[in-house]
Amino acid sequence: MRHHRFFHTTRGGPVPPAHPGDVRPPPIPLDDAQATRPADEVRELRDLLGWLRQRLRGEYTVRASVLTVEPLGSDGHLLLLGEADPGGGGEPPRLKVWLAAADFAAFRDAIGEALDPAALVNRRIVVRLQTSLRQRYGRGAGVQARVTAVISVGAVSIDGEIERERTLQRLRREGRRLGPETWVVPEDPHHIALIAAEFGDALRDVEHVLRPLEENGLIRLHRIWATFEGPSAERSLGEAFARAGELHREHGLSATLVCRGGGPVEGFQALNAYATVRAAAEVPNLVAGLGHAGTPLTALDAVAARSEPTPTAAAMLVRRLVEATGARAERALTAYDGALTEDLEAAGRIALAGALQGFAASLGDLAELADRRLRQLNRGVERSLLTGLAAAAGMATGATAEIEPSAPPVEVLGFGDGDDDEDPPWEPGWALVTAADTGLVIERYRELKSHMPLFLHFRDGTIFVRVVPTFVTYN
Repeated sequence: MRHHRFFHTTRGGPVPPAHPGDVRPPPIPLDDAQATRPADEVRELRDLLGWLRQRLRGEYTVRASVLTVEPLGSDGHLLLLGEADPGGGGEPPRLKVWLAAADFAAFRDAIGEALDPAALVNRRIVVRLQTSLRQRYGRGAGVQARVTAVISVGAVSIDGEIERERTLQRLRREGRRLGPETWVVPEDPHHIALIAAEFGDALRDVEHVLRPLEENGLIRLHRIWATFEGPSAERSLGEAFARAGELHREHGLSATLVCRGGGPVEGFQALNAYATVRAAAEVPNLVAGLGHAGTPLTALDAVAARSEPTPTAAAMLVRRLVEATGARAERALTAYDGALTEDLEAAGRIALAGALQGFAASLGDLAELADRRLRQLNRGVERSLLTGLAAAAGMATGATAEIEPSAPPVEVLGFGDGDDDEDPPWEPGWALVTAADTGLVIERYRELKSHMPLFLHFRDGTIFVRVVPTFVTYN
């Protein structure tokens, strides 16, 4: 809360308030003649506080406007007073005063009206204040004020309401879209414009909420300074809205905030003017955060896409939009990760099935090839063995097989009946010798007998022979 100097009466007349930039302590009197010490003389802090306590103590009659009324339970109410006739573009003065419950009952009886303290909001009052210096623990010295008398309570001005309705009717005749129907929820809010006074509580409240987002690079806040009170307010606000339109064409603004603190009804006249509101209607996604809960709605509130009761609430709206975008992005990433995982798993299953199928086919081919090679190897060994036995028997005994002229060749089933069993052309021939009368296989030479009938089984057929003894003479 800002504290301001009160005027006081002396024998030399009223002392004008010090300049806001003047931080030098006032001169400390030495005696009743108001003699002062040199400005560069070192003073004790207790002397300065004692001087301030004496100068701030007193009763003063002031005219002001009630901005807010805060209940304090059984102790009464805390009133925030502002200028009765606002003017200028700087931060207006504010002072919190205590209105005791017992005192207010006496004031109400004296005035003759059944007033509720909340009904004082936005009304001009003339009150008598008792001021003094208060030492607050941990916060230093401050001014405290108490209402000792309520002299008069003014009526609520309806000039602002009349101007507001005239402006809105004119805009409706022009066919302009007004209010919430112009709001478009930004998918990814980034560029935000802020129209506010360069110095004041409204700017401080908005930056308190949005500065962390700005420092983290989540948003970019374009600050546009404007004057809300005084004769130049309409022109200043019109230029501010025009600048916001340029920023929208350049960056594509997600929202434009118009924020100012609370004040008397007269301080919002520029926000009901037709020129100001028409310029504001050209700005898309306009968010108004004007005054406090007790401040009457202006024409700008009706034109804005969103109207919030305070500057802090307008900033919180932007913050919620940014948080909602982050939540949507997080859900999208989660869904993408799930879909990617599912696709990878499906592709992996398909690839694994194909690999297993190919592996099984390869194993089958290898098994078939191995089987064929083994069959060929077995037949080759068997043929070679029979051929070697036959040659050895002929060389050892000199016996030869005599072919019976009357014995036709007989084809043996099971041999050479398939293409897969055919031997390559280079493989040696083979034969199987069996006894014609018993069918036993003749494996050794000593099993042969003279004139013994035999069958010679070849790959392509079988013939009948008889063993004839011959004698070979070696020279």
